[in-house]
Amino acid sequence: MRYDYIVVGNGPAGCIAAANAACESDVLLVGKGFRRVQCAGLVSVSGLEKINVKPKDSVVNVVRGAKIFSPSGIETVIDGKKPKAYVLDRMAFDEMLLEKALDAGVKYKKGFVESIKPQVKIKGQRGQNADVTVLASGTDYSLQHRHGLETPGEYLVGGQYEMKVECDTDFVELYFNVPHFFSWIIPLGDTARVGLCVRGNPRPYLDSFVKKITREKRLKSARRYSESFGVIPVHNPKMRTEYDGVKLVGDAAGQVKASTGGGIVMGGLACKHIVSPEYERLWRDEIGFELRLHLMIHHAINRMSDHGKDRFFNIVSEYHRNLESSGDMDLASKTICSLLKDPRFIVKAAANLPWILMESL
Repeated sequence: MRYDYIVVGNGPAGCIAAANAACESDVLLVGKGFRRVQCAGLVSVSGLEKINVKPKDSVVNVVRGAKIFSPSGIETVIDGKKPKAYVLDRMAFDEMLLEKALDAGVKYKKGFVESIKPQVKIKGQRGQNADVTVLASGTDYSLQHRHGLETPGEYLVGGQYEMKVECDTDFVELYFNVPHFFSWIIPLGDTARVGLCVRGNPRPYLDSFVKKITREKRLKSARRYSESFGVIPVHNPKMRTEYDGVKLVGDAAGQVKASTGGGIVMGGLACKHIVSPEYERLWRDEIGFELRLHLMIHHAINRMSDHGKDRFFNIVSEYHRNLESSGDMDLASKTICSLLKDPRFIVKAAANLPWILMESL
């Protein structure tokens, strides 16, 4: 049988792309099944609404805000006053999305895809033909390398432990205490996800972060209920995501917010255009600007010294109400505008910018 679409990868982007394509086409979804992935599992309520996904039984906790800590410990509390983000069980979430794809008429095969040209070759099975192959294979870039397709090119490595930590279950905690990214504590209920991202090996930084929590007497037990490590792509605006008969989506396409490492919502928004012959142009029109803004924020904060970050977060803490009322976890433009619409913030930021730049040299 020849399919209209074969989607490789049964993660969120693959399942959403397959379900969208199945509205008008014969679609085969090929995946390796489900396993624990390195993912903080924090997704905005508004973001899932944008991609028409109801998380149902995959929600472990709901948070309404964040506590952000600068390198010296300056705390900024962003309280949304209502549910702002879901903390997901990623395996249950992925399984739910697969069920949704199957309900839409998608056919599913479990297997390892060895190549996609001239046929989609699944290990130990006959080759499958398709008019279009969609690569939604996450951070496994082996097929892209094999067939000469572009990859994001820049990556962070995340590490995460699940442990019993004393924390407010209504708030995530973000610490700008590691190079190139931040650390986090995401409450699950009785336990929390303690993690971070860096370039290179995250384990030494993660173990150091756990020691910090231990010194603060917040660690209830030294037991690690789980641990996970994985690659997170940094968005590359110049990366090509559409070829003759092949489209890339999700982490495979680098459709990830560089400021947070989150990709479920952005990948889901790109999937809306997966059947269009102008896929590349359309997804860039919808989210390309936002992804570039997240990349700019990522680079700007990375270039700051610890003193510069302290000064920056000290300013932001004074205008936290702007973020509480108008900030957005996915749309960086909305978050930036929530600050820039306040003339007092502009004056304060302009006055401090030279010092932030000097301290970052």
